[in-house]
Amino acid sequence: MELAGAGYLYTLATLAMTFVGFCAIVLVFRQSMGHQSSKFHRYASHIYIELGFSSAAIAMLAPLLAACDLPRAVVWRTSSALIVIALVAHTWSILKRFKATRPGPFPTRVWVNTTVTGLVVLALTANAVPLLIEPSPGPVAIAATWRLIMGIEIFMLTLEEFLSPSKVTHDQR
Repeated sequence: MELAGAGYLYTLATLAMTFVGFCAIVLVFRQSMGHQSSKFHRYASHIYIELGFSSAAIAMLAPLLAACDLPRAVVWRTSSALIVIALVAHTWSILKRFKATRPGPFPTRVWVNTTVTGLVVLALTANAVPLLIEPSPGPVAIAATWRLIMGIEIFMLTLEEFLSPSKVTHDQR
């Protein structure tokens, strides 16, 4: 018997890996145009790829655990708990690196993304804790989808800046 939501998760993993491949093509294209990379360009390119890979990894975690013949409730609870740990650590890392590349207050979009990520973490936590709710694929699918949406959002918001030639200064190296 197939794990509930597995088809969606497999499709999402495929989309996420396609996104990562597309980002790699853009990076090669930019480099072939002879553009210099600032700290922000390097940060943004890492984030696109990290979010794409994390989306794929989240999408594949539950099917992997199910392949080990774990009970469905254990699959969803364990997946949710592991994803919570990864999301909290990665979000902290993203915010710390963003601050290092762009001093000053965080833009509104960063606060919105962090708030939505916090809500996703709450849903995953509820899915992971026994007795709170019946575990289901929903929070895991939402987490994987949200990571891909964030990667695409950041890619689209920074694409024009990313493709334009930049002047390298000493503080950008």
